Amino acid sequence: MYTDIRTILKNAAENNYAVLATSPINLESARGMVRAAEEKKAPIIFLLGQNMMRQHAKAELIIPMIKTLAEYSTVPIATCLDHGNDPERLMYAFRNGFSSIMFDGSLLSFEENIKETKRIASICHQFGMGIEGELGHVGLAANGDEKDESIYTDPMDANRFAEETGADCLAIAVGTAHGEYPKGLIPHINFERIREVKEATNGMPIALHGGSGSGDENILKAVEAGINKVNMVTDVLVSMREYTRKRLEENPKIGYINLMMEVEENVKSFIERWIDLTGSEGKAELFKPVDRVGLLTPKCAIGVGE
Repeated sequence: MYTDIRTILKNAAENNYAVLATSPINLESARGMVRAAEEKKAPIIFLLGQNMMRQHAKAELIIPMIKTLAEYSTVPIATCLDHGNDPERLMYAFRNGFSSIMFDGSLLSFEENIKETKRIASICHQFGMGIEGELGHVGLAANGDEKDESIYTDPMDANRFAEETGADCLAIAVGTAHGEYPKGLIPHINFERIREVKEATNGMPIALHGGSGSGDENILKAVEAGINKVNMVTDVLVSMREYTRKRLEENPKIGYINLMMEVEENVKSFIERWIDLTGSEGKAELFKPVDRVGLLTPKCAIGVGE
């Protein structure tokens, strides 16, 4: 079932769990991720970033593929433009079938961030799309930004942001960062700040970006504290790379199609473990069933409740 982050995350916030958000970069990764969600009966969100689409998978190619998988899936699946801040890319997402947009105004002034997020939220909602905003700033692990508490999300600012923008989800900065952390480093997440933001926004869905490398215990505690969306991209890409390297070392003459099929299985197993960490296993059953025959399974599909 193809839906939007507003629908998925509203359910997650009401039922105190989180949903995995990750990036499919090709058919094998997308299919492995959907199969993992099917196996675990979990909703899932697919992220596509501006740079990813410029460099590799244009929306005209990858969105129809995801929508086809979602149409015949038995679980709710959403797509989201990740960290959109380029007006041209935002319009590109509108034109090419995204169901949701994450507008990143974190580098704007507080007042300008509210103004722009509110404007884009109004457009998104007119088209039935979900929207995520960002307050505070989730920086780069390579720069050590996770240690900079000055860029953490302020709960009082979050209260006003939630009330004035109309955003469906808020990405917050609480001690994680994008990309790979230095070897051996596990970030310190401010769980109390998560709880404070959750309370200040009256239970609004909140997102943790930079989930990769954060450690299982941190993810479990973050979800317990109130996180409803966990972004994890780097770890799955590294897993695909390392599995490919390992198999080529073991068997340099392995058939390419066979290798890709194995990579798909690796992705499936990897994503299943992350679904366990988010607490979303079985939560697709909270969504309203509809009568549709699935392509991935011979069972009826799952639709989204009103």
